[in-house]
Amino acid sequence: MTTTSKNTNIKREIFNFIMVAIGATIAAFSVEDFLGPNHIFDGGIVGVSMIASNMTGFKLSIVTWLFNVPFLLFGWKKKGHLFVIRSVFAMTVFALAVAFFETTPAITEDYLLAVFFGGLILGTGVGMVLRYGGCLDGTEIIASILSPKIHMPIGRQVLAFNIVLYLIVGFLYGWDRGLYSILTYILVSVVMTRVEEGFDAQRGCLIFTHDDVDALKDRIYKELGRTCTVWNTEGYIGGENKALYLVISQYEMRQLRDIIADFNCFVTISDISELIGKNVKISLQ
Repeated sequence: MTTTSKNTNIKREIFNFIMVAIGATIAAFSVEDFLGPNHIFDGGIVGVSMIASNMTGFKLSIVTWLFNVPFLLFGWKKKGHLFVIRSVFAMTVFALAVAFFETTPAITEDYLLAVFFGGLILGTGVGMVLRYGGCLDGTEIIASILSPKIHMPIGRQVLAFNIVLYLIVGFLYGWDRGLYSILTYILVSVVMTRVEEGFDAQRGCLIFTHDDVDALKDRIYKELGRTCTVWNTEGYIGGENKALYLVISQYEMRQLRDIIADFNCFVTISDISELIGKNVKISLQ
């Protein structure tokens, strides 16, 4: 690896740690100034920590860190040392930020406002932490380790855990608090996913055509700034044709539809959960 590449990797990693710290701080702000004061609970280990803190009187910052870090260390081999280091860093920043926001007053005592804005802010913070390679909750790590042993998907394990958690919340603090917590969890999940994947979602487009493929490629490149991968294909009835593959953002779909309307094409479009590599803006040269 060249010196330039090493410097680039170091800068990227520093940026990742900075963004993880910002996300953890945002999440702590939501937990302490929106959710906690209104007895509205997050899911996972953070939710367990909030209940334990309320019942024992121990500081939430300490309880959260103590509950989460052992799970991360347990998953060291499965997740890799860099992920664990980022996550321990995220949880440490989260704990310190929670300790700071414990000294600030609650933003609102209205439950619906706490659910909406608390969920929105918490989802943003958690999504940032996940997007830049960290983690604030050990539940998924344990679920990923148990999954091959108990033959249950990770998502189903996390859901089952949180159902039990919110039943406990309802029993201890009233069923209205349990329902408010469920609403918060749903909102956090939606926002977290959007932030983690990025708002500029990508689409994979596979185009089959008998027409002038060079003319189609040129239109796509000139109007969208995207290149295509092209290969020869053969249809059962139509015979020989060409296939083009390109990646575009969801905001470019209208332009692509306008372009292909001038050609005899058959097009399939699929969601892309992640893009890895260089030159993704000009797409698969």
